[in-house]
Amino acid sequence: MFTLWNWTTHLYPMVPLAWSLRAAGHEVVVATQPGLVPTVRGTGLPAVAVGADVDTAAMMGKYVQRARRHDAQLVEWADMRRFGPRNCWLGVAAAEAMTGGLHDFARAWQPDLVVFEATTYAGPIVARLLGVPAVRHTWGIDYACLTREFEDEALADLCARWGLPGVEPLGEVTVDPCPPSVQVVAGGPVPGVPEVTRLPMRYVPYNGPGKLPGWLTEPRRGKRVCVTWGMSNGRFDKELVVTGRVVEALAGLGVEVLAAVPAAEGDVIEAVAPNVRVVRGLPFHALLPTCDAVVSQGGLGTLLTAVAAGVPQVVVPQRADLILNARQLAAAGAADFVFPGDGFEELLTEKVAAVLAGSLDDGARKLSAELHELPTPNQIAARLPPREAPSTAA
Repeated sequence: MFTLWNWTTHLYPMVPLAWSLRAAGHEVVVATQPGLVPTVRGTGLPAVAVGADVDTAAMMGKYVQRARRHDAQLVEWADMRRFGPRNCWLGVAAAEAMTGGLHDFARAWQPDLVVFEATTYAGPIVARLLGVPAVRHTWGIDYACLTREFEDEALADLCARWGLPGVEPLGEVTVDPCPPSVQVVAGGPVPGVPEVTRLPMRYVPYNGPGKLPGWLTEPRRGKRVCVTWGMSNGRFDKELVVTGRVVEALAGLGVEVLAAVPAAEGDVIEAVAPNVRVVRGLPFHALLPTCDAVVSQGGLGTLLTAVAAGVPQVVVPQRADLILNARQLAAAGAADFVFPGDGFEELLTEKVAAVLAGSLDDGARKLSAELHELPTPNQIAARLPPREAPSTAA
């Protein structure tokens, strides 16, 4: 049983492993809040609705807007850490809404293994109640593990209501679709990182279904840059989506600029120059290998799909988790970053021009090679449930 709360970008990294388990002959179901069921069905996986939806986008949006207006310096994890258990509030709210329904379904379906998204606390709670292994599945660079020091307190009331003294939110092992060299680790430069028992797995991009246009296979006439702001920032606060400003700035470089937007957000941007093409709803694993650089807000779906394709990146991060992503990739030499603000477009254009000149090619190739050396989802499926704990990734 795979389980997660209603967030599309948390589902997509789990899809390849779920497919692999099905291909190995196992019965697989995805138990999630009602709002995500249509998206799960679109992946080809069976879905079941449990519990009720929580408007997490609105909850997160209020926080992001408040922080941007009143306390814009709270951008790094070192600053966020002082909020303690409040850092867990979205996951706790989702667990409150879905644990009962998940338990009812699981008690009837009797899973042998629960694979849970890293902030879906209902997963390890229900696994503990059923006495089956719980495997945590993260999205890549593991920002979620930073809240481990606060989760016991955050989950105390919910666990008590289910008669549990507590639960281990890290599960028995973490399936980790991230190159180890860019993963956060205990004792590293990021404060609060716990020891996590990791099962490294190759990141296989899944970006949803889509129809490939004919121009995608035509010969290119020059350099190509993809600009995207992902699927989440616009749901939190539309002012965080600065795709238009970025595209307009990069159009002056004289390269082909692809403004990639979700199909539902086709009105976010219009072509501002003949060398700008607006791309709607095209899966990134098909698009990014045709590009010479990617400019994004730093979401892990975009970043790791670009890493898989060996494409260097420039990140414009606007939240603590995205800043962490940008710093980790920059330290590996596979990306550069610039913070948004008044007049940031000039510096961004300079950084993109340097990337197009090859400044990050070696780092991007090296990180891509590291990712492709990791075990495939098929190989990981053969090792679940965990029979013995693997070594903790360094």
